[in-house]
Amino acid sequence: MVHHLALLAFLSLSLPVIGQDERYYRQILNGELPKLSQTINEGPDEKFNVEGASYFVDLNSDGIEEIIRPLKRDGVDWIEIKDSSQRVIFQTKLLAMGGGSFIYKIKLAHLSSKVRVLILYLDEGSSSGKKFESTARIFLLSYENNDLSQMTLTQGPHHFHEKQGQREQYWRRDYLVDIKDVNSDGLRDIVVSFDHIQRIMIYKGYGEWIRY
Repeated sequence: MVHHLALLAFLSLSLPVIGQDERYYRQILNGELPKLSQTINEGPDEKFNVEGASYFVDLNSDGIEEIIRPLKRDGVDWIEIKDSSQRVIFQTKLLAMGGGSFIYKIKLAHLSSKVRVLILYLDEGSSSGKKFESTARIFLLSYENNDLSQMTLTQGPHHFHEKQGQREQYWRRDYLVDIKDVNSDGLRDIVVSFDHIQRIMIYKGYGEWIRY
């Protein structure tokens, strides 16, 4: 069955949006995933519906929705995008570190009037043995001038890291994912931060990102 998800285009940055990321991921960690057809309130005027595995959104502002599908193939996570005629226009795999990985959230953001990015949130699962470790990271699917044939995927930084080592050592870092212009070049950047730690992804054009 094909289902729908209305994705929000995050054109402006606000503190409530930052809090939404944290609250949503804490829901994931606590097993409080939204039920099918449940409406999730993200603020006074912001909401989206989670109904299944296929998401419909107009990625290039032509009035026609594309179809985004997170998939599992042989235990590996894939992202697939089709046009309205079911033709595949982009697909690639996302490598994870452990078992139980899945794409749990997708955001569409404008870096400028000509550059857009789909931010894919991947729970990379966990590994166990002598130590337990669980991570989640973002992937950035960027394109320019509404040209979906030129979509390029870039692996971003971790935004969650939990680890338990030997001798009862344990730590957990739950990063915030922010979108803002840090270098005043007219393009918004992706900033992943925890306390004084910052990992910044700056878009340079033609699918190329520089990480700081």
